Amino acid sequence: MSKRLEAEVWAQNNCAGCGLCVSACSKQVLSWDGGSHPVLRRPIKTIGYTQGTLDTCTFCSKFCEEVCPRLEHTAPLEAKVVQAAKANGPVKTGTPNGVILGILAAGRSAGLIDGVLLQDFDPWKLEPTTKVVSTVEEIVDSIGPQYLWSPTLDVLNEPVFDWGMKNLAIVGTPCVAQAIRKLKDSTNPRLKPYQEAIRLVISVFCTGVYRPELIREEVIIKMGIAPDSIKRLEDSAEHDALKVVLWDGSEKIIERQRADNYTRVGCGSCTDFLGTSADIAVGNLGTAEDASTLLIYTTTGDVFTRNAIKMKLINTTDKVDLNALKKAAEEKSRRERAQAFQDVRILMLDALADPLKRGEAIQQFARLYRTPVASKPQESVRNSCTGC
Repeated sequence: MSKRLEAEVWAQNNCAGCGLCVSACSKQVLSWDGGSHPVLRRPIKTIGYTQGTLDTCTFCSKFCEEVCPRLEHTAPLEAKVVQAAKANGPVKTGTPNGVILGILAAGRSAGLIDGVLLQDFDPWKLEPTTKVVSTVEEIVDSIGPQYLWSPTLDVLNEPVFDWGMKNLAIVGTPCVAQAIRKLKDSTNPRLKPYQEAIRLVISVFCTGVYRPELIREEVIIKMGIAPDSIKRLEDSAEHDALKVVLWDGSEKIIERQRADNYTRVGCGSCTDFLGTSADIAVGNLGTAEDASTLLIYTTTGDVFTRNAIKMKLINTTDKVDLNALKKAAEEKSRRERAQAFQDVRILMLDALADPLKRGEAIQQFARLYRTPVASKPQESVRNSCTGC
């Protein structure tokens, strides 16, 4: 395992929770145990009467580091098309999940994809789950993302290697899209099977995902709602609450302030609300309550959207409030600045052990505070305590 992953991501409570490091680990020694980040399994080998812990990571290619979206940040893509969309399938709806499922069903019907990896909701365990579907019927029957966290990409090996899919669509949060983008940008030939298998990435708008305990503690215990009556979670049109949609069609409200108590700790450093690393992003920000905003970032996203329109599974208009999207971008900038201060904090800690990094830390600190720095000739710093 990469020491950078452990020191700069896990120890800093900065894990995105995407799960890609678990799938990409060539030694298969990373797994989830319900915590805020994966854990490293340390195998023990017995030779005669001697036991020793195997070092599985020192000579590893460190694929986990290569695909982690939190170690290096990629520049956001600019949306080529901004539209309002509604689904025209068996159930006419303007919800993000409805629009996403319409695009996926059209893509599967046209042979553009051969499967989808997406989040769903287990009605028996009342937990989010990740599954792979391969037919239009399975796509339409899926509930889709529920604002509840699950490590979406830790099952990526199943469709790529077990199913042998060559045109896979992936639906997830912006963090999932960032991880896939980093994976596809890699020049490591051993990651090529993943790169060749993934055809489309769709992201939902996201201000943070919630731990699954939200359902049990807020809905079942505090609201007294029977577990078998819960269908799904939705974001409210005003983004100030979560809606609990029941199977009888009624809705219950969880105030955003209460829901935020269950936000994954790693979401605090996320700087992407609008899925700017995906091919397509969908959310209910900036449109009327009966529609969703559709952002198309790539040519691939444009092809899939046009196909869905041609098959009349979605329809689009230009009625989008661009100011609402702009405000989301401003919030993104605020979080980027917060993340920059976090990076400086790490750099300053490094400078305590390595005085050569002291100048870099000072420059970063000055840049964040917009403090002019006097131009001076670069001084050599001795690698000892006298360089402080």
